[in-house]
Amino acid sequence: MLPCSSLHAMLACFALLPAATAAFGISRAPPVSFARVRASVPLMVDEARQKLIKGGLPTKFAERVSFQSSGQRIAGQEDEILILWKEFKKCYRSEAVAVSMLSKNTAVILPQLNSPRKIKGTFAQLKKRFGKAGAAEIIEKNPGVLVCSPEGLLKQSDKDILDAAELVATLEDNKPIINAIAGVLLLAIVASLVYRIGTVNGGDASTLITNNPYFR
Repeated sequence: MLPCSSLHAMLACFALLPAATAAFGISRAPPVSFARVRASVPLMVDEARQKLIKGGLPTKFAERVSFQSSGQRIAGQEDEILILWKEFKKCYRSEAVAVSMLSKNTAVILPQLNSPRKIKGTFAQLKKRFGKAGAAEIIEKNPGVLVCSPEGLLKQSDKDILDAAELVATLEDNKPIINAIAGVLLLAIVASLVYRIGTVNGGDASTLITNNPYFR
């Protein structure tokens, strides 16, 4: 530890720095505006969202896909998202239905996961195998099937495709109940961990650290 006299001398030197730099004509760099740095990132995101919205993608989905793809952004992805959205809409009887289906699974318009070829090819195959009405029913129950490649779908039996659609529809219909059960289970797990920590070694939680060789 430095003696008090040395510490005072150091503080005095630091106090004289601004005057010294001014005397010798040395100017300090202007302080970095962190607010300006923070603002530049949302600005870039907002520009991407605005492009999607102007291209016809509903606002709530423009915000969601910008968040989902932020970690794997690719050049020109907004244009690709809009192309996928247009192809996706063509599979449904109206844009309103397409919007409703997109709310179930936005992965169908993420260029990191899907392509126009997949949407076109898979929908064409569904219509060939199940008819126009059957294909429409399947993609309304399970819009995520349009992320499958036509080649991959060929390997699935008609029963597999229908069963998957029914499963997704059942899960969607029971989502509030499933979410409630998941919440209860999560709380039970957290409560169990807290109880375990509180009861280990006679209830002294600190012994979890003191008895650990890594903390000695």
